[in-house]
Amino acid sequence: MRFNRFVVLPLALLALGALPACSNDDNNDDDDNNPDSGVSADAGTGTDAGTGADSGTYTFPDAGADPGVSPTATCPTGSLICEAFDKGTNGWSASSDRATAEVVGGRLHIITADGVDESKAPVGQDWDAISRWEKRIPAFSTQLFVRAHVYLQSLPAIFGQMGTFFVLTNLNDDFGGIELQVISDTGFALDDWSFRDGQGWNRQGPPVSLGMAAGKWVCLEWEVRRDSASSIHGSTKVYRDGALAHTFPKIGMRNFDRFIVGYGFVHPQGKSASEAWIDNVAVSNTARIGCQ
Repeated sequence: MRFNRFVVLPLALLALGALPACSNDDNNDDDDNNPDSGVSADAGTGTDAGTGADSGTYTFPDAGADPGVSPTATCPTGSLICEAFDKGTNGWSASSDRATAEVVGGRLHIITADGVDESKAPVGQDWDAISRWEKRIPAFSTQLFVRAHVYLQSLPAIFGQMGTFFVLTNLNDDFGGIELQVISDTGFALDDWSFRDGQGWNRQGPPVSLGMAAGKWVCLEWEVRRDSASSIHGSTKVYRDGALAHTFPKIGMRNFDRFIVGYGFVHPQGKSASEAWIDNVAVSNTARIGCQ
């Protein structure tokens, strides 16, 4: 993911010409076709005690039939972030590139423009089609849990044009980040640009037994862990509707202190139109949050 719009990169990074975030340095759960890449515990179904164990599936009562009616949910006591999108921007730093984002009826509604192709951008310019909402969080220690309800009108139209949901970053001395994405075959992807050994783009499958769905509300959970606060590698898991979809091992870790939620493409390839609704965002460092 590019951050030229967030910060002025250190000179050492500028000397590289581009962030190697999407490069692949080893076979870190990758496929040969690696494209350049580019959001008290709840007592409801789908939680656990923070062990990461699969807690079973959850089906929303409305079956996700209408993007205008999002599921209900609560947040754990002491959540770092608990956002129902009922207070406007509510302290978030919002930015959009060739996209629009507005709070509509207590939901974040994002539309990305069609026809955006990064290969046609003038030299020295980056063309994105994405909206991001960012908040600062305490520096990452050993575990972090994210939950959001997400409705995608469609999946990414082209393999290699990944849709980004969540990002964890540190843009200071401990520079680096990781982000959770979806690709055209419904599978999830993890872009590791931590500048740790083995960084690169990681995909789920093929085959994909449980991936993202379009045209319905999905409970999306992201779990990030490492053994100690000084560990340089850890792992992440992604859950759909309470069930474990995939584990990404040996992922580079930093003292992440920014969380970003949104949707869109940092490497659009022409068919860049998308529409997404996001609600009930929660971030906790105590236990898995669950779907309700």
